[in-house]
Amino acid sequence: MSVPLFVAQEIGRTLSDENLWLPTVTIDVSHAPEVADLARVHAVEGIGDVSTHAIRQDDAIVVGVQLTSPVQAIFAVAFSYELHGEFLNEVADAGSLIFATTGVEVAQEQHPLWLSVDIDGDALRQTMNLEAD
Repeated sequence: MSVPLFVAQEIGRTLSDENLWLPTVTIDVSHAPEVADLARVHAVEGIGDVSTHAIRQDDAIVVGVQLTSPVQAIFAVAFSYELHGEFLNEVADAGSLIFATTGVEVAQEQHPLWLSVDIDGDALRQTMNLEAD
C-alpha cells in the first residue's frame, strides 16, 4: 500500500470554535484528492476512529495519521526537527494538530474544512527526543 507523504509547509495556529489557538500545519493535497476530502467526510459522517504515530530519522519527524472509520485512509507529514521542533512541542502540549489543506490566505474568507486530529503528546515528545540512528 502506498502512503501519501506530505512535507510540512506553513505552520501556525488556528482559532477554534472553543476560542483556543490550535497548532496548524499546511500541506499540499492537490495530488491526493482522497486526503483532500477527509475533512468533509469527517464533518458529515463524524470523527470516527483516528490514530496517529510519529517516527524520527535524523532531522525528520514523520507524523502518520490512520483513519479506519467512517472511511479508511492513511497519510503522513514530514517535519524538520531543526525547523519545527518548537512547533511540534506545541502540538504535544495541545494534544491536537490541524491539517490545513487549503492556503491560509483564503481561510478567513472561505472558511474551509480542515482535518483536526488528536495527538498523543507524550508519545510525540518521546519520538522527538530519540537519538537519531
